[in-house]
Amino acid sequence: MKNRFEPARYVAIALLISPLAISWAHIDYSIIYALIGERELAYSRAIIESFRELSVTLAATLIVAMFLSITLAYLSVLSMKLGRSLKSFFSMVESIPSILVALFFYAPVSGYLARHGSETSEIASLAVFIGAATITALPEAVRGIAIPLTDLYYRKYSISFRSYGFTKGRILAILTGSRAIRGSIARVAAGVLMKTLVLDCSFGFIIQLGFGSYGTPAHVSPGSLIAANRDALFEGGNPSLFWLPSIVLIAITASFMLAIMDRHTKESV
Repeated sequence: MKNRFEPARYVAIALLISPLAISWAHIDYSIIYALIGERELAYSRAIIESFRELSVTLAATLIVAMFLSITLAYLSVLSMKLGRSLKSFFSMVESIPSILVALFFYAPVSGYLARHGSETSEIASLAVFIGAATITALPEAVRGIAIPLTDLYYRKYSISFRSYGFTKGRILAILTGSRAIRGSIARVAAGVLMKTLVLDCSFGFIIQLGFGSYGTPAHVSPGSLIAANRDALFEGGNPSLFWLPSIVLIAITASFMLAIMDRHTKESV
């Protein structure tokens, strides 16, 4: 009964996440003018740029975080000593709010960002943010892969594989490519995207409030656009300037939630 709803779930995910793809298409700004009820070229360009930047941030963080997560999960199961060390390090990371981790990453390079041009500053800011987002996502991501990998190795396949002369490293390599672990990796990837989205928008909102449009770091984000137009909710303002990016973010978040729910549903079957 559950399987017949999968196509509808996939269609819903595709529709909800489509604004990220649409931001890279040639957009007729008159469409945005119609949505916000006024002709605002600067705002229309800003909302397209912010979601393009968000898509780059999500894609880059996903690639880096998943590569490290799979590698560290494999190594942590291969070496118990390394696994214990990683567990201690990740416990320390998780004790710090993710927004503070991002600010700590920016502190050493804030002077560099302030002294360089906007394009250079934006590239450097993006690289630093990807590093911060990856660090905050790693603890849960590594656990999400290492725990089922450990379960497969110790409970099901270790003895049978070893009877054929397989080493532990080779066994783990085979199990990492198994269907069960691929399912865990897909669920973890959705979780990484969710965490990165929340951190990106929260950080952009705080930076916009604290530094304004001329401050550093130069972090372009839908969150900063929402913060910049928060006065649109007051009397005389245009609430659409605030709610349009907010609704799009809600839709993208819902797509990641559906992806995570999809993986959980399959694992429970």
